[in-house]
Amino acid sequence: SEIMAEEDIPKPLSPLFPAPAIDPEVLKGRRQEIVDWLATRPSPTASANTTSFASQEAATRRTTPHEARVQDDEDLDVLLPRQLEDEMTFGPPPAVDGFMQDAETDNPSKGPADGVFMSSRSHSSVKGSWFSRRHGLPPLKQVSAGLMPSTFRNAAWRVHVRGWLRSRLAVAVMMTALAIALYMPDIWVSAAVPSNLGVDVVLSLVMFLFFAEIVLLSLVDVSYPFSFFFFMDCIGTITMISDISYMGLGVDATEPQKNQSSERDLTLFRATRTAKIGARAGRLSRLVKIMRFLPGIGISRGKAANEAEKLQQISNQLTNVLSKRVACLTILLVIVMPLFTIGLYPEGDFSMDVWVQALSRRAQDTSPSAAMEFHATLAQFTVFYASKDYGPYRVCVAGNTALPQGCTHLRNSRFSAPERKHFQLEVVNSPVTAYFDFSVPTRAEANVGITLISLVIVLMCGACLLLNYSASELAVRPLERMLTSIKKSAKAIFSSVSALEPDDDEEDFGEDMDGEVALLERVVRKIATLAELSSKKNPFDEATMTGMKSEELGVLALTTQHVRSVNQANEASSETLEISRNEVTVTMQWQLEEIGLAYEIVDSWEFNALELNEQKQEQISAWLLMNNPGSCNYTEHHVGIQKLRAFIGLVSTGYLANPYHNFIHAVDVSHTVFRYMTLMQADKILTMLEQFALLVASVSHDLGHIGRNNGFLTEIQHELAIRYNDRSPLENMHCCKLFEILAQPLVNVFSSVTPEQYRDVRKHIIEVILHTDICQHPAMVKELELLYEINSKVFEAHVPGQLSEQEIEVLSTPESKKLVLKTILHAADTANPTKPWPIAQDWAYRCLEEYANQGDQEKKLGIPVQMLNDREKVNRPNSQIGFIEFIITPLVAAEVKLFPSWYEASVLLEQNLRSWEMLWIQESSPGEAERHKVSERVQKIATILGSAVRGGQLGSPARSSRRAR
Repeated sequence: SEIMAEEDIPKPLSPLFPAPAIDPEVLKGRRQEIVDWLATRPSPTASANTTSFASQEAATRRTTPHEARVQDDEDLDVLLPRQLEDEMTFGPPPAVDGFMQDAETDNPSKGPADGVFMSSRSHSSVKGSWFSRRHGLPPLKQVSAGLMPSTFRNAAWRVHVRGWLRSRLAVAVMMTALAIALYMPDIWVSAAVPSNLGVDVVLSLVMFLFFAEIVLLSLVDVSYPFSFFFFMDCIGTITMISDISYMGLGVDATEPQKNQSSERDLTLFRATRTAKIGARAGRLSRLVKIMRFLPGIGISRGKAANEAEKLQQISNQLTNVLSKRVACLTILLVIVMPLFTIGLYPEGDFSMDVWVQALSRRAQDTSPSAAMEFHATLAQFTVFYASKDYGPYRVCVAGNTALPQGCTHLRNSRFSAPERKHFQLEVVNSPVTAYFDFSVPTRAEANVGITLISLVIVLMCGACLLLNYSASELAVRPLERMLTSIKKSAKAIFSSVSALEPDDDEEDFGEDMDGEVALLERVVRKIATLAELSSKKNPFDEATMTGMKSEELGVLALTTQHVRSVNQANEASSETLEISRNEVTVTMQWQLEEIGLAYEIVDSWEFNALELNEQKQEQISAWLLMNNPGSCNYTEHHVGIQKLRAFIGLVSTGYLANPYHNFIHAVDVSHTVFRYMTLMQADKILTMLEQFALLVASVSHDLGHIGRNNGFLTEIQHELAIRYNDRSPLENMHCCKLFEILAQPLVNVFSSVTPEQYRDVRKHIIEVILHTDICQHPAMVKELELLYEINSKVFEAHVPGQLSEQEIEVLSTPESKKLVLKTILHAADTANPTKPWPIAQDWAYRCLEEYANQGDQEKKLGIPVQMLNDREKVNRPNSQIGFIEFIITPLVAAEVKLFPSWYEASVLLEQNLRSWEMLWIQESSPGEAERHKVSERVQKIATILGSAVRGGQLGSPARSSRRAR
């Protein structure tokens, strides 16, 4: 049970009680400091139970951190001084008695050894200024917080007072007192008790209880003074004066009523009655505090046991706030509505004055028949009120009259003198005074007051229960279904969290994340990111493309040809043989020395295939396929070296003498695939057969290339375009020629695999080669970004130099493995801009020369010349800047996030980009505006690449170790 004002309206939902945002880690540290201190250094004023519980709680926090984080607030109140709760609301103070803290910097992250010990006196001197600096506190609360001495805030008695105020006994006492304050004055009147002594004593005691509660709450709860409930409680307590007779404003039961004959008197009487009703209704504000006891409205303070309880807590919090608003509105209406009748013309009963005036005239008449007329009028007077609920029971005549002086009891009247004198109304018109019995109307008014209070309570409770039902049906039930679905998706999306931090699994999906709403927010944010990536088509709008040069537009045109990707679903299986990663035997090095290469060059980006003659190109290709660290054990036992060399020789003859797409390019791509797999520890993700198949695909991926792109073949209706229906005709041809070679038994390097394994190998090779089509590039980049976003927690936790179990698990799924295979070959195929500058520049010029040759043929055929193919118009450095910006940067940024060991690609790409910029300036001599524009583009690319390379990855690249055999 809770009776504290700041808990009556939850801070996250109520504008009346703003809760400043506090770093959870800082708060957690402060809480742990206090718990540990209490466990090791008990306060002399604290009870043994408190010390024991603190020690037990400290042990609990050491053993079960999650359970300690979700301890009930009531337990924390018993465990800790109020200072802890104040820190939860306002942040940590500069110093706490017995703690070491830096008072000047107000740094809550500092531990006990970082600051200077502060006494209670110095702590008190800075407390007020600390409170006034807290953000989010209303001015009145800053004042109340600043005026509260630290001795009060940190005193042990405050813990006991709060505990007592929350006890069931205290709640029962205050609820009983509230019922007495609401009902007893009217019940006393309805019972026609002659004296107010009893009700005055009881109401005085109730008023004292209310006042004591206000004082105690103000002392133990810093957020209570000057809050909404503080003012309402003060108003309700002060209005008790109107029901206590000896305080002057209450009704004295022994005093009869006097008739108000004038309009002014009636207006004053009505205003007084309205004020009384308003005062009584103002006391109803305390009813808001008991709304939590209604079914389904009280806020659960403990840990939810299951999903239904968590959802119910959401409903309870929402309903709790709305119910209090409804209750306050109901009370306000009860108070305000009677005020509209005060200014109206008073509707009073003037018959009593008329009759008494008539009797007075008869009494003053000195004629002989005056006495007879007086008694006749008196009889009519009695008969007139016979059918009413009130009427006269006695008439008195005084003064100089012809009638005998004295009082006459009306024998025919059914009314009599009431025992409670206040029920008696005296109407005076000298020399006659009439006494009326108003017992029935007054008691009826009291009964109506009781009914009104009861009706308000019923309406408040009924409206709150109905609101709770509506919230459950319209919000909680749909939310439950939605959260159930999202929970499943969230566990898939955030599966990495539970894998990385098993102890914090419930924290991610439980109450420490602000409940299910926080989970919903996280999932929706993640889904929004994924949706943005999925729906992203072209980042360049028409306005952006309007300002592009032909070289940049030509780069974009490379990815816009319509091609449908081929989806292969099965994972290639292979036997797995034990082998240590990155091991190179002495024999392997001898083989390299025979070729004329050092292993240190091959195992770096300084390797330049353009420097090798044809024989060395074939030899190094065979060496790469045979001695890849992740698959060398397979090739040693299942691939004959002579067969492999014959295969390489046949493949090399299948390449044409193009400037770019030639066998040298195949050797370069094979080396890049070799390096990528070594750096990323591919043996932990891919089988040896899959790695070997990828190397075979890399050396054959442009087999038979004719030096023209797919767009050209489609434009002229080339035989290949017709054969493959304009869908990646070149890539389909490369696959076809490769498997034509493998169909020859003497060169089939897969002859030792089973038919099932061969089918899987064939699927993998076809898929990765088809995805070297540049038109597949945007979709692949999107897939990489999606894979990272879905498993961002896993990849962000990467440890340099090794793959975690979680990364291996994510990358080893069938779909992820297919993406990894495609990415390795496609990244290697487009890796020229990520090589050292001399190598990158040489390959770029070769590629542009091949484009220019195609442009020359396009001119001869009279077909449109593609924008990068006109040798007379293309600015070579600018075309490479555009190629890097639009094609390479998105791919490198995505791949480096997934494979941080590839970070050198990002570093070299940025260096080459700046080299192309300088070369462009030297060759083109651009104006200042154009130069500035290109510089901004380069800087933007550098920023993207820099953000992709995570901290801690810039270490030495992985190198293969050596092992003697």
